[in-house]
Formats: sequence, C-alpha cells, structure tokens
Amino acid sequence: MEKWLGELKLELEKHFYPDEVNDILEYYEEMIEDRMQNGELKEDIFNSYNKKEIVREMMPEVLSKRTNITQKERLKTTKQLWTAIAQTSLKIPLGILYTVFVITISAIVISILVSVIGSLFVFIAYGLDLFEASISSYDKLGMSGIALVLSALTGLIMIYLYRLILEIYRRILNIFSQWTKKKGE
Repeated sequence: MEKWLGELKLELEKHFYPDEVNDILEYYEEMIEDRMQNGELKEDIFNSYNKKEIVREMMPEVLSKRTNITQKERLKTTKQLWTAIAQTSLKIPLGILYTVFVITISAIVISILVSVIGSLFVFIAYGLDLFEASISSYDKLGMSGIALVLSALTGLIMIYLYRLILEIYRRILNIFSQWTKKKGE
C-alpha cells in the first residue's frame, strides 16, 4: 500500500500544494483500509484506481476549497481551473464566461499599472515646467506641495483599486471553482 500511495503522492504533487496532497492521501488511505477490512484484495483495490483519474476527480474539489490569497496561488488556480472547466459538461459556456472574466480583470490591472506610470511621468513633467515658470519661489513650493498631495492621493486610490480588483478576482476564482465542482458531479 505504501508503494501505491507513494506513486499517488508523486502524481498529486504535480498539481496540488503539500497540504492538499496530504489531505487527499489520507482520504484514499482510509478508503483503501476500509475496503481491505471489507474483504477486498489489495490488488483489486489498487487496480480499481487510476492515479490520473484521481487527480482529475479531485481537482474541482480542491480548487473550491482554496483561499487564493497570494498571487502565486491565484495564477496556479487560474491555470488549473481551465483544466477543470474543460472536464465539465458545460465546458463551452463556462469556459467562455471564465475567459471573459479573466480578460476583464487582466485589462483592469494593466490599466491601473499604466495609470500609475502615467501619473509619475505627468508629475515629473509638471515639476520641470513649474520650476522653469517665472513665478515666485513660494508659489512654486505651494504648487509642488499640491502636486505631491494629489499624486499621493492618486497613488492611494490606485492601490486600493488594485486590492479591490484582486479581491474580486479571488472571489471569481472561488465562484468558478464551486460551479466547476457542481457541474463535474
């Protein structure tokens, strides 16, 4: 049994995080022990399981339980969700809807990054123009202060908007994981 569980662990580690692998292994170890207690032969039990099929069956269940807090987790879940969606009965409509959400979120994140970079360039250009202007030093200093405050506010707004978008994206991943789990059953 240890050999078979070791092989299953190797297959699971390609797709899941260590804690997820341990949960799945515990589940199958318990199931195998129950079947052996009911009198089934080890060989028959192990032959009834396909390791790749186990990964495919467990994918929606595992994805629906993930928290997707870090960027790495969100990206891994995004990739794995494509595979899970492709295995459901509603793969085309669910896949199209998921693609639309991923593209929309990506476009929003890119636009936020472009806005922040553009704001920096505008602030630099404004500063250069301001110091070449023929106004008093106090006016230049006051206008520079206003520009700094506005830049800081813009930066804060963009940061909070970025965090909001990431939270929305995390929730979308959870929603689609749940849908995939339901449609796969």
